Amino acid sequence: QPQQKDYDDLCGLPDLNERTLLENLRNRFKQEKIYTYVGSILIVINPFKFLPIYNPKYVKMYDNHQLGKLEPHIYAVADVAYHAMLQRKKNQCIVISGESGSGKTQSTNFLIHHLTA
Repeated sequence: QPQQKDYDDLCGLPDLNERTLLENLRNRFKQEKIYTYVGSILIVINPFKFLPIYNPKYVKMYDNHQLGKLEPHIYAVADVAYHAMLQRKKNQCIVISGESGSGKTQSTNFLIHHLTA
């Protein structure tokens, strides 16, 4: 089968339905692209292994960038919330949800890592 284009934001799918959504997530996951946007929402698929996308290079790359300008990443969400807090001078909230074992604690650790960097 020819390689299908993968969309880093599901809102960009030409035909949005359950099948195309799941196919897109599956294709991205096979390429170790575990993050996918749905607008400003970030979907994460737990790879159950460490990926080399959580180092100072990535922290710097996502610093002060607009959501959607770079590949989806948890650092982008953290950075957008941080800069919104500074600009609006109001508290911000990031909701992390998922089933048991889905990686919520690890995602929280990555968020905190970016914010403290």
